[in-house]
Amino acid sequence: MPSALRRVLLAEPRGACAGVHRAIETVERVLQVHGAPVYVRKQIVHNEHVVRELEGKGARFVDSEEDVPAGAVCVFSAHGVSPQVRDNARRRGLTVIDATCPLVAKVHQEAVRFARDKDTLILIGHADHEEIEGTYGEAPERTVVVGSVAEAGRLDLAPGTTAAYLTQTTLSVDDTAEIVAVLHERFPGLTGPASADICYASQNRQNAVKAIASRSDLVLVVGSANSSNSLRLVEVARAAGTAARLLSDPDLLAAAWLEGVRTVGLTAGASVPEALVERVLRRLADLGFQDVETEVTATENVAFKLPPELAEPEAGEEAVAERDGVDEETCGKLLDRVDRRIEELLSAEKTHWSTVDARVAVPVAAVAELVAAGGKRLRPLFCVTGYLAAGGAADEDTVVDAAAALELLHAFALIHDDIMDNSPTRRGAPTVHAAYADLHARRAWAGESRRYGEGVALLAGDLALSYANRLAGRLTGPAARVWHELVTEMIIGQQLDIALAAEVEPDPELARWVAVCKSGRYTIHRPLALGAAIAGRPGLHAVFETYGVAAGEAFQLRDDLLDAFGDATVTGKPTGLDLSEHKMTLLIALGAAKDPRVARLVEDSRHADWNPAELRAALLASGVRAEVEERIDALVADARAALADAGLPHRWRLRLAELADMVAYRDR
Repeated sequence: MPSALRRVLLAEPRGACAGVHRAIETVERVLQVHGAPVYVRKQIVHNEHVVRELEGKGARFVDSEEDVPAGAVCVFSAHGVSPQVRDNARRRGLTVIDATCPLVAKVHQEAVRFARDKDTLILIGHADHEEIEGTYGEAPERTVVVGSVAEAGRLDLAPGTTAAYLTQTTLSVDDTAEIVAVLHERFPGLTGPASADICYASQNRQNAVKAIASRSDLVLVVGSANSSNSLRLVEVARAAGTAARLLSDPDLLAAAWLEGVRTVGLTAGASVPEALVERVLRRLADLGFQDVETEVTATENVAFKLPPELAEPEAGEEAVAERDGVDEETCGKLLDRVDRRIEELLSAEKTHWSTVDARVAVPVAAVAELVAAGGKRLRPLFCVTGYLAAGGAADEDTVVDAAAALELLHAFALIHDDIMDNSPTRRGAPTVHAAYADLHARRAWAGESRRYGEGVALLAGDLALSYANRLAGRLTGPAARVWHELVTEMIIGQQLDIALAAEVEPDPELARWVAVCKSGRYTIHRPLALGAAIAGRPGLHAVFETYGVAAGEAFQLRDDLLDAFGDATVTGKPTGLDLSEHKMTLLIALGAAKDPRVARLVEDSRHADWNPAELRAALLASGVRAEVEERIDALVADARAALADAGLPHRWRLRLAELADMVAYRDR
């Protein structure tokens, strides 16, 4: 047979995924740090070649943590363990390094949440697989395992039972979809995860196999017999109507398998090193399959950080700079995605409603114009920072949507705030209500221009809030609670703000509450907590509250100073509005408490002929500006101190300290 007719279709992506690379590197790094032997509970990944290689370096694989000598170093495998295993390890005084894949850890977090909120948790997967054993252990008393469509059909739940499902990360996408469909049909109130549990690597490799199977006579899947994701690849190829074999060792590839075969499809399970694929390619070339064509169906660039215990405490400046650069780049990319998410949503909405009538899309365009005009994007920044600082890596789509929701919520607040403050400009352009009042006047339309402009602005703000809630709709558990608290707090803070202004009540404690509630929590504390909750670490809430409330109050005090004494050409909005609109800011309340003249002028602001410029001059003369600067310094110090024992990587503590400085000492 001519060699040109004998070829290999090589699937891309294939082989070791980010979680596998992380697990293998974890064992290698632990050996470097602690020396041999290092004990590993179960196979670190399901590949016998990897296991043998690590054994040669000093790793000792055991079936149970009970087999590890008391006080020794023990690495948990990528498949995760149950709480009972962790308790046993603590009892035995083991030094534990957890190499659980972050995507598996995400499923564990979801299991804890669902087990708390639901009567029954349904785990879709193979009961004897280590991943399912670990997840099952999170709530064994209320968890059932379903491994097939038939088992889903036989599952019996009492009437009125609330239930949720989760899936093993290495399952067949198609088979799992069938099981989920049956469960949804039988239990209409069934809840699922916010995003699919089947990992991106399993999905990508299955899609790649589907792409090559239809063009192949035989598909070879490199992988071990105990590798679930490798076995699924064989099943996917066969389901496509193509013969398929699992190849555990390149040396086992028999020439007889290739009789009558012109095209061999080749892939590898997510736990397989690329070196094994290269050996198979050499073996195939020896057997006449020398032409290799790569079929690319996806590009993977995911990388997971090593467990925090393996961070180098004395890393050199170059290494620290490199890591910080990676973190900053990751943060920047996520924030770019946030902007694109907002732009795509608003563009689609504008197009959709314009088909009805161009006037219908006016409020959407108003929101889009405000967002596009710039802004500091502080709330998305803190949300993404909280997510990354907490070790988030597996749920980027959710944090992007949440950060985008925060920016749209901010647009809602600004649009309505501008109406209440009677502000003519925002971000260097006319405010929404001012722009449309002006349009109404220039077109000489019927009715009152001011009411028309404010009507458009109110609707635009309402739409921004609606879109924010739409994007936040995938949030569940602790993240959902943070979101709802954030929205409510901000609105309630706004109510007290206008009440104090109307009553001319310069109360420092109430003014501080408004500053913390309406601005500090909403700008810093809650976005950080939201990001951490999405990353699966709601326990960071207390740290982020202490840090965020202090940094947030400093942020609001800087806002007060900029309004009273700033330059409008720099800030992009008029200065002095807090004074002219009777806002009882913390700056004014502190000034009134400090200086009788300021207090008298605040009281005089009830009268129609009062002079805001006189109050500004009195504030300057009172010395309260210097006092507020000192207060800002103290708050920044408090925020930095909160990070000292935060349980965060050193570089993220530094980054959060820098952000506290940024919000407290800005000029706009």
